[in-house]
Amino acid sequence: MRRIEINAVRQVVSELFRETAVKLPPFVEEDLEKARENETSPLGRRTLQVLRENARLAQEEKIPLCQDAGLPQVLIEAGEGVYFTGGSLLEAAAQGAREAYVEARLRLSGADPLTRRNLAEKIPVSVEYVPVPGTRVRVSTLAKGGGCDNKSALFNLSPTAPSSLVKEKILEVFHRAGPDACPPYYAGICIGGSFESAPRHARRALWDLAFRTPAAEEEEEERLSLEYLEAVNASGAGPMALGGRTTALGIRTRLVPTHIASLPVAVNLSCHSLRAGRREI
Repeated sequence: MRRIEINAVRQVVSELFRETAVKLPPFVEEDLEKARENETSPLGRRTLQVLRENARLAQEEKIPLCQDAGLPQVLIEAGEGVYFTGGSLLEAAAQGAREAYVEARLRLSGADPLTRRNLAEKIPVSVEYVPVPGTRVRVSTLAKGGGCDNKSALFNLSPTAPSSLVKEKILEVFHRAGPDACPPYYAGICIGGSFESAPRHARRALWDLAFRTPAAEEEEEERLSLEYLEAVNASGAGPMALGGRTTALGIRTRLVPTHIASLPVAVNLSCHSLRAGRREI
């Protein structure tokens, strides 16, 4: 058995949200530069250059990449051979996220769903705990703005729907997003699962994409990801929907077994500022 003080989780969560708020993962900067080099639209190239300049200034000046810091999301994958001491694991993760948002002066966007009253320092935090074999503890964080969340989608198709219709519905999500979710996008997609699990698998796919998880895709999943990416970029929407060939920078797809009467499809959109963090304890 491995013993971990609960405060270590709080600290890691807090650090990850502080870091990812002002610094893009290296691969995102690389993707933006490759996209700029390959972009055929002059306005698209200028837009991609502005996004890269924004990332540079955010890191140098320690200011948020975007004014919308979203609602914090945390995934804790903890080995079955690990036990935590000193309090509640889920409460510690939530406390770490809130601490980061308050102390780093990230926008507190939590609101009551009906009155719309701002919840201030009580910003809601989504924390998911998943037991895994061994004694490893891995913490993943995600800060995704309201625009991306609003344009993400979950829908249920007929189980007899052909793959062409599945593709059509997925592309429709990107088309409807337009400029509202700040393309170029990254996206995690789940085909299958259940009404409850499909969005979780789509979010995992987004994390896999963010951290280039090795062997995360089966051959068919990889084929579909490339097919969808090419189709999205063929739309011509381009960076910030101003025209061009770079509407999406990356897509990761998961195929998950489902019920014989069901075919859920979930698309989790993120803007180019993929503010994802991951660290092992």
